[in-house]
Amino acid sequence: MYCLDHPPLPASSRGHIDQQNRGSQAVPNFMDPSSGVFGEEAFQQLLTREASRATRYQDFFSVCLVRPDGPAPEPDEAMQQAVARKITQFLRSTDVVAHTRDGIAILLLNTPDADAAKVVERIRSHIENVSFQPNPGAASRRVTLSMGLVSFPRDGHNETVLLARAQTRLKEAGERGGNQVIAADAS
Repeated sequence: MYCLDHPPLPASSRGHIDQQNRGSQAVPNFMDPSSGVFGEEAFQQLLTREASRATRYQDFFSVCLVRPDGPAPEPDEAMQQAVARKITQFLRSTDVVAHTRDGIAILLLNTPDADAAKVVERIRSHIENVSFQPNPGAASRRVTLSMGLVSFPRDGHNETVLLARAQTRLKEAGERGGNQVIAADAS
């Protein structure tokens, strides 16, 4: 709830408070306003909050970890950012796309497992048909995606278990040749 009794701080005071909060350490980037892509720390906080909310209200959500396929052991940072920006265009404004150190994470709020599988398959299919030019002057190229999908509560009841299972499925998608979504554990 917003408090209407107090006027907002003057811009000069807000800047001073921001400087005090920053201190000598850099404040983690919560969200890039130009792309709508969240940072990893923000994603972790939002996922923890969503897991608590869904537990309390017996609701559901899905998480997908994404990595562009390619020959390099470490993905191209500029390409990951370009792909993450593009993914935001295919999702609802309430869903969350984040850039993580291992790739890209998607939080599909209020989305059960069957619907989430359709959404991420649609993303994978669209992305493979897009030419990316993440660096000016570089040749544009297409990428494919490996994706590991989990859903709450089917695949786990907390963020730690969900992320571990999503990571396992992402790794499996890559080992199977990439360009696919793994939404269930191999049996």
